[in-house]
Amino acid sequence: MHVVVIGAGIVGVSVARELVTRGVHVTVLERDRGAQRGSTAFAPGFVGIYNDAPVLTELARASVDAYRDMASFSPSGGLELATTPEGADALTQRVEGARRAGLAATMNDPRPLPSFVDEQRVIAVARYDDDGVTTPHLLRGEVRTVAEAAGARFVDGTEVVGIHSEPGRWRVDTADHGAHTADQVVLAGGVWGPGLSRLVDVELPLVPVAHPYVYAAAQAPVVAPGPFVRWPEHHVYARAHGDTLGIGSYDHHPLPVDEDDLRGGAGLSWNTAFEAPIDEAQRLLRPAARFTPSHRVNGVFAMTPDNLPFLGAVPDAAGVWIAQAIWVTHAGGSARALAAAIVDSVALPAELTVDRFAGESADGLRASALRLYRDIYANDAI
Repeated sequence: MHVVVIGAGIVGVSVARELVTRGVHVTVLERDRGAQRGSTAFAPGFVGIYNDAPVLTELARASVDAYRDMASFSPSGGLELATTPEGADALTQRVEGARRAGLAATMNDPRPLPSFVDEQRVIAVARYDDDGVTTPHLLRGEVRTVAEAAGARFVDGTEVVGIHSEPGRWRVDTADHGAHTADQVVLAGGVWGPGLSRLVDVELPLVPVAHPYVYAAAQAPVVAPGPFVRWPEHHVYARAHGDTLGIGSYDHHPLPVDEDDLRGGAGLSWNTAFEAPIDEAQRLLRPAARFTPSHRVNGVFAMTPDNLPFLGAVPDAAGVWIAQAIWVTHAGGSARALAAAIVDSVALPAELTVDRFAGESADGLRASALRLYRDIYANDAI
């Protein structure tokens, strides 16, 4: 069997690794050459397992297993902090859910909080010891290296312009590297997923949105490696990156991004609309840890109308599969599930089917996706 994978972000390279280690001949077509421009390059790198949606908990659990031997992955654990009684009640419910799922989760564990947290505002702490962190672009490189060593072929600097059905196979046309034939094709183009899906006559309700994340200059006295931290009530999260600190916020009006604006990649120019939410987010840090950003990221990721990925077969194009709107947290597990479906015909989760929104209004689906932006951490996706 020969499978062509389109896209070499964390999803595409993970699919390639899972397939090639199952004896499949794999070719990966990647538009970029050298530096990556997709969402993987800008993600903060949290891999949190527990999710209110059980299907995502299982995909994240499998992802941690897939990343465990990678040098860029650290089993750091994760923290959720509450600043109000209502927030504390919500954390208690999440910890109980995580325990029911068989995960190591505790309320108000006595271990100290990271030094950058303003402890004076914290009234409850949920700790998830099975979670981890990674540097996504490094993880992508490691997974690609494993896939290449196992025999996967990567063709960089090639743009896919057509996907056509031929008797018993598929032909993938590129702008500058000719055509590639395959038994199966996997579309893993990240925020460019809608354009790829149209090549097989699928209108994918995937909405790219802009998101702020900022980094401090090195400040070793207040930053040390440790767990990823979230303040769910405030839609804020932070983590240590070596000797510096990063913080991001969803506490702002969602900013959808047109496909034409992504020609240069998933990292856009900084939007001054992000200044206020980032300033407000820093109020959750202890005063000595607050900072003037030395690096600002306006990164784009893909939203769906239910905050769940698209993972499955294209109904009217037998042999074509879509793996879209999948972040680092679920990429390894999604790739493992997809490879099992392709090679062994194992059923994929019904909740993630590509056509689950068929017949619904495009405008309504877009509105649903944008409404979910501020509550993205209900799905622990990043």
